Amino acid sequence: MEEKITELILIIISLISLCVFPASALELSEEKIIFVADETAYPKFAIDSGNIFIMELCPDQNDGLYDFIIGWSKLYIYNISTDKLTELTFDDMPDTRGPSPIAISGNTVYWTVNSDLRSYDMASKSYNEILVPPSQLIDLEIKDKTIVLTATDFPNDIEGRDIYISKDAGANFKRYRLPGYQYGIKISGNIVAFYDDRYGQMKDTVHYLNIDTGESHQIGDETKGLYSYPHISGNNIVYRYDPDFYSFLKDQKDMKQELYITDISTNKTSIIASPNARIPSFAFDKDYIVWDDNRNKSNYKFYLYDLKENKEYYVADINGEYGSAPQISKNIIAWVDSVDNRNVLKIVTIHDENYVDDDISGNSGTDDIDNSENSQSQQTSPQTASGEIVCIIISVGIALIVMGGYHGRKNN
Repeated sequence: MEEKITELILIIISLISLCVFPASALELSEEKIIFVADETAYPKFAIDSGNIFIMELCPDQNDGLYDFIIGWSKLYIYNISTDKLTELTFDDMPDTRGPSPIAISGNTVYWTVNSDLRSYDMASKSYNEILVPPSQLIDLEIKDKTIVLTATDFPNDIEGRDIYISKDAGANFKRYRLPGYQYGIKISGNIVAFYDDRYGQMKDTVHYLNIDTGESHQIGDETKGLYSYPHISGNNIVYRYDPDFYSFLKDQKDMKQELYITDISTNKTSIIASPNARIPSFAFDKDYIVWDDNRNKSNYKFYLYDLKENKEYYVADINGEYGSAPQISKNIIAWVDSVDNRNVLKIVTIHDENYVDDDISGNSGTDDIDNSENSQSQQTSPQTASGEIVCIIISVGIALIVMGGYHGRKNN
């Protein structure tokens, strides 16, 4: 009898072990609309420190030749914790009239008006004009006192576009002359990531620049495909790879783009997503990578990748025709979508019990790349520990009942 009881207990223990499946510590809140643009306008935004800075832009209806001709613009601040949207107005604030990069760092927001750079500190309520060399500002990134921009048409030099960096809040700018034109700058610490066309048109490659030493390095092989739109956090750079140099001539449903991540401290490169589809936009902060793709060939869907778990999550469907332009800061994801023919901003909150709010992430990605064009990432759904807990409780309860019955019979 004791041998049979022992066997039964072992079977129950085995059942418990089967019930203990890997449970995710990450859950996503329901999506929430925080801003609805005018029916003729669209929003640009930047997110940091619990605030979202929004620039609402309306194309000039009298000039259909150039998308960058703006009829009017408005500025807003959305505070995530208070769910409050505030419009920013200034007596001498003209409308922007061209490419309009914006940025936010801590409590300070930055935007461009023509070639002027303006700032507003929400804590001190101070409004300032930052002098930059006369130029056409294209990209803008700001972290603390470091301002990084790409610009063209500097005085007596029409070669642009180059990188210009100020480490003293705009008091002085240093020009970094690199081959080709630089695009898509992102900064983390003393490293600036970007891509350029030094090898020719439609032969983009990703690079990163150490602003302390002035040394730059290339990521990827320019002979194998296009590398573009890098995002950097800590030592990791995420970027898009397209093996087809002529994909720009194809329908967006026929593209086969991928997301890679490279740890520049180890030169280890891993694959994040291989949806066999177009990836129009993505963003990266610490342990989270967000992007949209059209892997189902009908509409775009929005995904999140958790580097801690090496796991992909579905976030939402995208109604917009060309993707969602997502951004992420800590545990807040924001993106642009279309609802009832209006452009809107949506947010989702990540609830992750394993999230560590640290400046540097030591994770370096997923499985190492095998250079296979057919390698696919596995789509998974969010899980919770509830099923695991219920299964364990039931199994332990059965074990206790069996043991109690056995001892009862033995005592009788």
